[in-house]
Amino acid sequence: MRSRFCMLSLIILLAKPALADIHTGFETGLGHNAEAIGTRIPGLAFSTLSGGDVCFADINSDWYSATSDNGKTFKTGEYFLSGDVALFVQNQAERAKVRFTSGLASYFTIGYSSFYPFVVEAYGVSDDLLTSTSGAANSKSNGGNGISYLTVSYSGIAYVVLHDEGGFWMVDELSTDAPVPEPASLLTMIAGLVGLASARRRASQ
Repeated sequence: MRSRFCMLSLIILLAKPALADIHTGFETGLGHNAEAIGTRIPGLAFSTLSGGDVCFADINSDWYSATSDNGKTFKTGEYFLSGDVALFVQNQAERAKVRFTSGLASYFTIGYSSFYPFVVEAYGVSDDLLTSTSGAANSKSNGGNGISYLTVSYSGIAYVVLHDEGGFWMVDELSTDAPVPEPASLLTMIAGLVGLASARRRASQ
């Protein structure tokens, strides 16, 4: 009886979702230029403050004046990113909102390239501003030569807001300790159940 209880406890433990930090360079948006990100990245939900779309910016579309750290340059190369895909807001008057869907964060880091000073604001569950930080304009015409990084740190961050002072920016390379559920292996669970059933059969013989 005790062995069956231990086996059942192990199966329950394996079935519980694990938690992991989040890092994305938005490369899953390759070939999906200008498509809404929404909840395509587990643990995150992207929108604007008014509920509009935050989108993938695939520089291979030749829509953007961009320079990548992989050696690609399009148009005048005004904005910087890592890889082929960044994030942008179609309505440049809007502010981007990144909400954590599986729990609260204690830090959030983003790479940005902006024609105006760029701002990251962190908010709590009651929509209260917890902390904010800003960085200088760093686009090519402002003397920049790559993306810059900003980090906000505060216990209990529910979402962040991203914007500059003029609406001309791209962001890339997002990192946060907000949790994202990772389902346990179904195969492991099945193997455990089979083992439990075998143990019960042996005990009944």
